[in-house]
Amino acid sequence: MKRILVVSPHPDDESVGCGGTVRRHVLAGDHVHVLFLTRGEGGGHGRPPQETATLRKAEAEEAGAILGVAELEFWEEPDGALSAEAALVSRLGERIAALAPSLIYVTHDQETHPDHQAAAQAVRLAVGGVDPDARPDVLTYEIWTPLQQVDEIIDITSVVAVKRRAIRAHASQCDVTEIRAMHRVHTRRRSSRSRADSSRRRPPLSTSSTCRGGRSATRRRRPRRAACSPRRHR
Repeated sequence: MKRILVVSPHPDDESVGCGGTVRRHVLAGDHVHVLFLTRGEGGGHGRPPQETATLRKAEAEEAGAILGVAELEFWEEPDGALSAEAALVSRLGERIAALAPSLIYVTHDQETHPDHQAAAQAVRLAVGGVDPDARPDVLTYEIWTPLQQVDEIIDITSVVAVKRRAIRAHASQCDVTEIRAMHRVHTRRRSSRSRADSSRRRPPLSTSSTCRGGRSATRRRRPRRAACSPRRHR
């Protein structure tokens, strides 16, 4: 059994960004821990911040149950003002040491949302401070901004319906943002990256870039075909 840590800047990023891969880990018997850095209180679209934070926590718990996540952890970093400052990096480093994951997922650092960038930077710095012998791999996922370099492609056909259910659990965001439409666009784009036989219907895919030891890796290998045995994702 592997221990997996998903670092999500806001409630819903975990479902939109890597919900399919999370489900695959769960089905493989892995222990998945999701850490939400903010409560998402800035995404109320007219609701008061505290009410929004409470609602989004409940939605994240529902989505986590759908995906089969073992543990959810909610921090209270400021939504919209997340920063990879020393205190956050230190706290993340302590949690990584305590949880001892073999693999971490986090948003990539070229995302347009500043909180997503800050999350990626904080994880990179925190992982860089981990003992090299215990240092986890890090894979990054996309939300609003497409990854420019992809070295992992995972077929999530068998679990895409579960991923969509998890996304729908974040109803407060789906009500005002075309998250489901965004997911469909991402799926089509990722599928076009695969080199699967054009005579077959291309399945939904999940993609990632990779960093190791706190630094981005630049492995130049061909993306995995949808038909191959998936390993890690986005």
